[in-house]
Amino acid sequence: MLVAVNFHYVRPSFDAPHPSIHGLTPAQFEAQLSVLSRAGTFVGASKVRERVRGGKLPERSILITFDDGLREQFDHALPVLKKMGIPALFFINTAPNVEGRVLTVHQIHLLRSVVSPAQFLAMLQRAAATKGIDLGGDVPPDLARAQYPYDTEEAARLKYLLNACLTEAQRSVLAAVCFAEVFPDREAKMARDLYMDPDQIRALEGSIGSHTHAHLALGLIGEDAARSEIESSMTHLEGWLGARPFAVSYPYGSREICTKRVGELTAAAGADFAFTMERAANRTFASPYHLTRIDCNDAPGGKSCKFGPEELFDALPEPSWFPN
Repeated sequence: MLVAVNFHYVRPSFDAPHPSIHGLTPAQFEAQLSVLSRAGTFVGASKVRERVRGGKLPERSILITFDDGLREQFDHALPVLKKMGIPALFFINTAPNVEGRVLTVHQIHLLRSVVSPAQFLAMLQRAAATKGIDLGGDVPPDLARAQYPYDTEEAARLKYLLNACLTEAQRSVLAAVCFAEVFPDREAKMARDLYMDPDQIRALEGSIGSHTHAHLALGLIGEDAARSEIESSMTHLEGWLGARPFAVSYPYGSREICTKRVGELTAAAGADFAFTMERAANRTFASPYHLTRIDCNDAPGGKSCKFGPEELFDALPEPSWFPN
């Protein structure tokens, strides 16, 4: 059985005028790994590949994964992993290096960290007016609170508007306009500072997978665009690594994004397995392109976990999106 635990931000401090980027300090990351070590045996990407191909894993296997290819994962998480002798799998978006830009998802994170929800909403309204985009009416507070119960009402309404009311294309256009307003002429440098470069990616050879090219919602952008997102990323990574990646992590990872067809496109691109973000355990591997993961906050040692490490493999449900 395999439980995959996913992480994003690991940095010494998360101080910001409007804290909206939440993650772990290196000390907190090490502490959570120590808790997880009591739950099972850490395995690496090659062991999961062997299992997908018919081999075996330890009965209680844990895979540590990272999404987005952030430089802080290399600078701050990797030393902890090396110190503890724990393997991990890093999923990379290739657009930041190829195109020198900050991905839309991170433009929004960075904007929210320096402007208030009210200021951000006003910026979005101005940008929408210049681009002829209809933002619709006010976001119903009850819907926003239900989706984002841990945020203030203003922050919840902003996040609901961005993530539930706009198309991928609209969100990208509006975020870019706002980002350029707050961070004029700084995007290329910010991209270099935020993401791993090809040399760092090469240093992680054997532990690299694809998170697609530009972090788009694959199941919602059309088949040709989804195919391009996967294939472009795999090709760029192959060029940097000298070998084609065999693992993929679907951006956002929700059910409507990780469709059966997206899994087929991933297989056609040469991957051996791929991860969604369905919170479940992998008890078999009958659906290798829809393996499950849990967020680090929901894992033992995490902020929202309601069970101990000894209960991890029994507490997680069976997969239901694509039973495996």
